[in-house]
Amino acid sequence: MINALRKVRKSLLSKNSFLKYLLYLTGEIVLVIVGILIALNINNTNEARKNEDKVVSTLLQIQQELAIDINKATDLIEYYRVKDSLISLVLNDKVTLVDYQDQSSGLFSIVTNVVDLVTTNNGYNSLMRNIDNIPERFEPLIEGLNKVYVDDKTQVDFYNNSISDVANTVLEKWSRQYEWYSELFTGFTDDSAYDYFLNSPFYKNEVVTYNVISMQNHLPFIKQYRTDAIKSYLGIAALVDPTKPIEKRFVIPRLLYQDLPGTYRIQDRIEIEISFDEGHLMLYRDGQPPRELFPLSPTKFYAINARPIFNFHKDAEGKIIDFTIYNNNNLLTAKKVK
Repeated sequence: MINALRKVRKSLLSKNSFLKYLLYLTGEIVLVIVGILIALNINNTNEARKNEDKVVSTLLQIQQELAIDINKATDLIEYYRVKDSLISLVLNDKVTLVDYQDQSSGLFSIVTNVVDLVTTNNGYNSLMRNIDNIPERFEPLIEGLNKVYVDDKTQVDFYNNSISDVANTVLEKWSRQYEWYSELFTGFTDDSAYDYFLNSPFYKNEVVTYNVISMQNHLPFIKQYRTDAIKSYLGIAALVDPTKPIEKRFVIPRLLYQDLPGTYRIQDRIEIEISFDEGHLMLYRDGQPPRELFPLSPTKFYAINARPIFNFHKDAEGKIIDFTIYNNNNLLTAKKVK
């Protein structure tokens, strides 16, 4: 090809066809430029494809980390449900000496046992280091991921530390002030320990402090983290590969709880309305702000700023008949009336 072009150039020059030569030369330059542009375009396309593959790989890593954290949060919500019942027993003076003598009851560790939500953000950090090269179609994910890994994680980490501080402070105090402290780990022989847990107002103060930090702060932020993490998980799935089925246990299809809406009545006097509002399952009760319910399973739901777990029940024909909640360790039943 190059030799042929040289022959054409030589022929034109030998015939003194300068104008034709200029036109030829211009055309040759244009061809070279076009070739360069095509090469650059191919290179840019290849680089863009490589960059998108890298971003997709990072998003899939984020998805895996979110799934692990979501399952941890689910387990913690259940842990706090059990802990809440023990706290209610203590604060309502419903615990007896026999209860404390049962070493498996967990009563001695109410304010000293701590379970953190330790989250992983390696994938998110990697994505943020490449933030300027994220393809436009993935940009809608960024706001939700920032909510999870900046706003929610910051609060969860703060109360992870706060609840640990409460437990450590209590343990340090007990170790300095009470001879029975060592028996917490070997079995009680001193009745003064039982007296402290049953009758001391200072112990109730410790339980109240733990309750405020854990149930009123730590737990709601764990619920918020879980809820936002699921949204981001589904957002990634929708953009990366919408044809791939999602088989995670925390993704509950709406089809499985579409029959929950209706009017429920507690003790024939308190009415609660549950309905879908623009796809969100909402709970309404007079005098209270509406609350969105999020599924733990097709029949178990939580609201972020409410402590109870809502357990819905079906009859033999599979129809929803009621839901139950624990309130101050009292089981309340709300029957579906319409």
